Amino acid sequence: MNNKLEMGIKILDAMDSGDLTLLEELFQNKERNIMEVTPVEHWNWLHKALLGFESNKPSSDVINYLINKGIDINAQDIYGMTPLHYALRSKNIDAAIALLKAGANPNLPNERGITPLSYINGFPERLDLLQLMLDNGGDVDFFTGQHGILEGIKKYRSQDPKFKPVIELMEKYSKKGT
Repeated sequence: MNNKLEMGIKILDAMDSGDLTLLEELFQNKERNIMEVTPVEHWNWLHKALLGFESNKPSSDVINYLINKGIDINAQDIYGMTPLHYALRSKNIDAAIALLKAGANPNLPNERGITPLSYINGFPERLDLLQLMLDNGGDVDFFTGQHGILEGIKKYRSQDPKFKPVIELMEKYSKKGT
């Protein structure tokens, strides 16, 4: 295994275990640049940290470490996915909140037209997450290709009592009215 690949695996393991001291040491080594982006996928270290499907890894401490190093929180990869997309896809709410508190944009669509705000369908009980996305300019009327996000939730989820507070909160931000 070459040194660059081996160092990348060590970095990802340190992120996964939440070992910030080791992470700092590995980047100080200079074999890998904390600002590097993969040439094909266009992944930065935030993307790579969030590619897994464990809802508790990496920790928000690791995400904040990477954010504080200046890694682009809104960088879109080859699929149009941002670190926020990946955090929400893996149900890593703590990472998503860290990204949003740092100013992540919940409106950037991926290649399929899905914005991070659209992922609220998977977390109707997390009004705090929804509020953060709305505070960051989340567009509830964003057209997904079939309908606006709020319109779709109303159409498909209005009978589900878990979505009543989601709909009520989103309606306050709709430019189309209720």
